[in-house]
Amino acid sequence: MTYLRTTALCALCALCTAPALAQDAFDLDTITVTANQTDTTLERSGSTVEVLPADDVRDAPTARLGDFLTFQPGISSSGNGPLGTTSTLRIRGLGGAYVPVLIDGIDVTDPASSGGGFDFGGLTNAGLGRIEVLKGSQSARFGQNAVAGVVNIESLRPTEDGVHGFAEVAAGSFDTRRGVLGLTARTDRTDLAFSISRTESDGFSASAAGTEDDGFDSTQANLYLRHQVTDIFAAGLSALYIDSRAEFDEFGGDGPAPFDEFNKREVTGVRLFTELETGPVSHELAYSTFETDRVSFSNGTPTPFKGERDRIEYRGSYDTGGVWALSFGGDYTEEEDLNQKIDIAGLQAELLLAPTDALDLALSVRHDDHSEFSGELSARAALAWRIREDLILRASASDGFRAPTLSQLDPFFGDPTFQPETSVSYDLGLEKRLDGDDFIRVTLFSTEIDNQIFFDGASTRCGSGFGCFETADFEGEGVELSGRVTINQFLTLNAAYTFTDAKQNGVDAARVPRHDAALGLEAQITPRLDGQVTIQRLSGITPSTFAPANNLVGAHTLVHVNGTYQVTDNVDAFLRVENLFDEDYETAGGFNTSGRAAYVGLRASF
Repeated sequence: MTYLRTTALCALCALCTAPALAQDAFDLDTITVTANQTDTTLERSGSTVEVLPADDVRDAPTARLGDFLTFQPGISSSGNGPLGTTSTLRIRGLGGAYVPVLIDGIDVTDPASSGGGFDFGGLTNAGLGRIEVLKGSQSARFGQNAVAGVVNIESLRPTEDGVHGFAEVAAGSFDTRRGVLGLTARTDRTDLAFSISRTESDGFSASAAGTEDDGFDSTQANLYLRHQVTDIFAAGLSALYIDSRAEFDEFGGDGPAPFDEFNKREVTGVRLFTELETGPVSHELAYSTFETDRVSFSNGTPTPFKGERDRIEYRGSYDTGGVWALSFGGDYTEEEDLNQKIDIAGLQAELLLAPTDALDLALSVRHDDHSEFSGELSARAALAWRIREDLILRASASDGFRAPTLSQLDPFFGDPTFQPETSVSYDLGLEKRLDGDDFIRVTLFSTEIDNQIFFDGASTRCGSGFGCFETADFEGEGVELSGRVTINQFLTLNAAYTFTDAKQNGVDAARVPRHDAALGLEAQITPRLDGQVTIQRLSGITPSTFAPANNLVGAHTLVHVNGTYQVTDNVDAFLRVENLFDEDYETAGGFNTSGRAAYVGLRASF
């Protein structure tokens, strides 16, 4: 790891003095809205970003959105059963506690959860659009918790003027039914989008030792509005609502009769924003509120969990239209659960430099003042050097921090004396652009965390009687390979491979695949019929200490098939088969995963 860190630092130092190249930066069109504080084209981003367009998200070959994201390099997940049960997304070996998730600018991580992360268990692609995954420590951009990266999700957006809509119905295995309705409107000044979905499934037993099905039902609605009030002033809002019920199993089986374990969850989020352009300076002021209210029922006994977050933020940017641009801003956040309350105030600044047509630098700094701890200073340096028109070198060095969650500070499970975790992250990547959208990319990465807080089921230090939060050190490094090649006008090949060596106190981190490979073949079979085959192979996975001795966590291969047939100009029929060869495996020891499952549906636009 020392060698990788030294290599990345040397690259940053050397490339900062790179000579100017007599060429124009090529235009890839694709914009990243997360890598820097201001929108940046991908070829000018020094950070590693995966961008998934809305069409790819809509046609995802898996029901759960988190499982679909694992086809990208560096991303893996583990789940505790069928749709609706807990599912954790990991970036480069680090789980949900280190991955803030934003939906339309609303931070949807759960303030009342033990780790403070987002549960992908019940989130599907219904009503969602473009997704960006930003990798590496990003506390200088997003504050605490952004140690592994950030997932930024957009809901439905209008793509053309006028009023349009779509409706979708689907059904399949485990008596699963889903309906989605989306409406959009666009004028020269207004963008409006609304979607609502309903998902119901009888599921299967979450516990590998169980026999009864664990069902799930959920209603989700998203709203987005932006109106250009005058030529220089715009205002808007985004809103999210989720109401779900998910059955689960007590660890080790169905639990005592009458097998009534389930979670009820209600999530509400709203973000109001204004934008003002005053010459070369732009301003954005936003207020967001998020609330998650969930109750866990076991043997007829309810256990409530409630978390709230209120946030106000200001972002400004001064663009000279030349070789540099300066962004700045501040935010104030309050979080609380049923027992405690904290507040965090942050100030940040970012300088973007383009000393040559071929070189872009981003220097970011942020200071966070946490009500329970001393201030934390985070920094990031990133560069993108277009060595040639078709060759990009990226490098970044950044640090991050993560404050203990409210649950981790509670003496019952945790320790009120816990201090924030601190981290440092390095990236070094090379991307070769091919014809069109084709590319080949390799990225080396490294992350270290001091005083990582984790749950130790054998600890008796706290008052719970069945485990406590403790601290350890984390080291993770590896390499990501990915690419896209157009074979001919009918076939396109996508591939990704990640090697991850992640250790906690010198021991392999649990549930992190050492080798993760994905291969996808897209085929335009006829003018009206297209299909896709996705193959994923994972190996070198260490079960957690909670896994039973007979667990099935280990190497496995999954094959998914999906296709779409254009029935008319406005109606598509689709088929999705997950786990085609009925692989028997587990991602969390003692919890089932889906066998072969098939789903069919219709999608109509109007």
